[in-house]
Amino acid sequence: MSREPTTGTCRLCGDVGPLTFEHIPPRAAFNNRPVVTIDFEEAIQLGPDAHPRGRIQQRGVGGPTLCGRCNNTTGQWYGAAYVQWCYDALPSLRMSRGHVAYSPGYPLRILKQVVTMFFSLQTDRFHACNPDLVRFVLNKDEQSLPPRYQFFLYVTSTRRLRAIGICARLSIGLSDTNLFSELTFPPFGYVMTIDSPPPDMRYLDITQFCRFRYGDRMLLTLGLAVLPTHLSIPGDYRTKEEIYRDYERNVSSMQRRLDV
Repeated sequence: MSREPTTGTCRLCGDVGPLTFEHIPPRAAFNNRPVVTIDFEEAIQLGPDAHPRGRIQQRGVGGPTLCGRCNNTTGQWYGAAYVQWCYDALPSLRMSRGHVAYSPGYPLRILKQVVTMFFSLQTDRFHACNPDLVRFVLNKDEQSLPPRYQFFLYVTSTRRLRAIGICARLSIGLSDTNLFSELTFPPFGYVMTIDSPPPDMRYLDITQFCRFRYGDRMLLTLGLAVLPTHLSIPGDYRTKEEIYRDYERNVSSMQRRLDV
């Protein structure tokens, strides 16, 4: 029995019509296995050792987010370079435990694939508010990226996935508000910020990949931080020990308040 096509607004170009399934990241970048999908509200309540239970999505992480034209075009322009980059980086990541990656790649194509993935994580109104970012993706030779957008990279050492649209985080006692989106799929995690500093200073800034031309192939030597993602909370990279320690502190603090 064939599936009825999903109709909606393409999250990249804005056209209304049939939508195709977009793998986030591309299917060949290790995203070809079944995954458990659950609501964000449920996901953020899961502890670091919890096993998510929900609907099994056989096709991997992704959804009907792009029209056929945008899906095919971005896949042809950027997909292969991104997939090759992931495969080429794995040996050095294993040898160096993630701190350095030596990988030949096409920096601009890699960055544009990352931006394409972030479009799929947003609402269908995001493209209308960010026309410069749409133009950056849909013109393969475009190198102009407004400074309000920044993109960051890290290595993830755990299997907890994150696919989170734009969210805001306000740190108590600090004046900065972080406006960001996060995508975590081994071996890499990505963060996009808009008009704000990143939620963590250990990321590698890959925004400057836009300085390369579409055909530029470079040997990339990247110093990468290894950040655990034991929880589904965006921007949280605590170890299991830190998570359980903070939990015990919070429980003790609440208990003292109840005893007063």
